Amino acid sequence: MSYFWAKFEKVGEHIFRYDTRIYLCSINKPTNNDVCIGAIVGKNPGSAKANNENNPSLQEIKLDKDKLLPTVWNIIIKAHNMAGKDIQSCFYVQVLNLFSLCNPDLGEAIDIAARVSNHKFCTTENQEFKWVWYVWGGSKEELNQFKVRFEKLKAKTHFFLNKDTGTIYSHIPESTDFAKHTQGMKHDAVVPFIAGLIKNG
Repeated sequence: MSYFWAKFEKVGEHIFRYDTRIYLCSINKPTNNDVCIGAIVGKNPGSAKANNENNPSLQEIKLDKDKLLPTVWNIIIKAHNMAGKDIQSCFYVQVLNLFSLCNPDLGEAIDIAARVSNHKFCTTENQEFKWVWYVWGGSKEELNQFKVRFEKLKAKTHFFLNKDTGTIYSHIPESTDFAKHTQGMKHDAVVPFIAGLIKNG
């Protein structure tokens, strides 16, 4: 049973994570009938690891001190409760990243990703989402190049919490915008907004 699932791919000595999902209820196994309620875009997979690096299917994630996934789960649960909407076991949030290399050291991860010639992006980026929440942090030259492709991400609502203004903006952030990461974020800054999205479908 787990809330957090993903596919992992080993390329040489490096691990990449794809189709990362945060389920609102702990489940035994994902199914083809599961429902994506929205998405979040971070930098790259950090500390979380695969249980089996050679298993190409969706598998439970070992969090290993990863804070983003459980923090997002907590915020989305609070938003559902505020919206007064039932939570179904098949509901999940899709996690997207600027790049897919698993490494808690961001600088090292950027260097490695640039050198891995067959590094690919997650195919789930081709989906259309009800909403997408951006938490990729501030402007960083090495990361800004990865943000460009998200200009074509399809969603009914795009939003981010601007760290500089403390305001939520309902559009895709520019590469120079500071899209606040969940680390140190006060839940009350985003829960009511997300609750509104959930309530209005």
